[in-house]
Amino acid sequence: MLFGEVHCNSVQTLNTLINNVYKPLVDKLPQEDWGVCEIEQKRDFGIVFEKFAKELQEALRSLSSNLELEKYDEKWNDNISNIHTSTRINQDMINEFMAIFQSWSVKIESAIDEQDNQRVNEKDEGPRDELEYWKFRMRMLTTISEKLKSKNCKTVGDVLTATSTNEANRHADSGIYLALSNWRSIELRVTENLNEAKDNVKYLQTLERFIEPLYDGNPVTIKETLPVLMNSIKMIHTVARYYNTDERMTGLFVKITNQMIINCKKYILGFKGAGTVSKKSSKGSSAMDDSILWEQDQIPHDELIVVLKQCLELHETYLAQYEFTKKRLEHMPKTK
Repeated sequence: MLFGEVHCNSVQTLNTLINNVYKPLVDKLPQEDWGVCEIEQKRDFGIVFEKFAKELQEALRSLSSNLELEKYDEKWNDNISNIHTSTRINQDMINEFMAIFQSWSVKIESAIDEQDNQRVNEKDEGPRDELEYWKFRMRMLTTISEKLKSKNCKTVGDVLTATSTNEANRHADSGIYLALSNWRSIELRVTENLNEAKDNVKYLQTLERFIEPLYDGNPVTIKETLPVLMNSIKMIHTVARYYNTDERMTGLFVKITNQMIINCKKYILGFKGAGTVSKKSSKGSSAMDDSILWEQDQIPHDELIVVLKQCLELHETYLAQYEFTKKRLEHMPKTK
């Protein structure tokens, strides 16, 4: 039997252990210490470990959200407990609760709007970036949703609702009704946005294993996975509640295409070490100089042409697979 105490900073502690202790150790582990572990297994373990470490960092980032909703003063507890039976409403309490309500509304709407405005589609964004965006959005909205369900928020909302319906307060300030109406709109917005984020993450995660070759493979391995990748995208387009719009699907295809182009560039420039680092791009990644590809004495053109043909074949297969999937959809009943 195991027992113990789960500390409030358990996620932070685990993140520190994984990213600052174990990950550096694994990254520097000598080849001989891997024993009989095959290269493919080592690579798969590295991918999963890297993903877990990044997920921890993102979870910690979402938990450390700056969104704090101030608490109401406990001096009003007696008034709150008698709110449904009292014949006289304490106006000072109502004024304070209205101010808190307004502050909460501004903070929540600002947090959602800020996250919407921060999303800028970089020209070299890939499908991983799309999934990470929706994962982070889901975590952020989950945090807000949990705060809305807290006792603190529920109490303030119940008091203002009771005040608006209290017979002794029939001439209540119309500001209460407006505040409650705005609050309900915010709750609906958070709920709808959270449902959208959860649904999008659920379906985009089905692509994860099929987009890995776009990052870790080459044009040949990518070409082999295109049928299953396209079939998964077809499923999203057919079944997803929120993601199957023209805008979302087009954006996803743009990101997949971007990553294919990046992969092909690296594959060509990595041919016999042809590419050399020349400068840093805006996102901090190394840009490659392709001038050496024209030096036939260093890069045999007959061998390079084979590499270029593999990239062209990927392009042709990608277009053909897209058209094939499109025609399949056209012949499916009750689909867009």
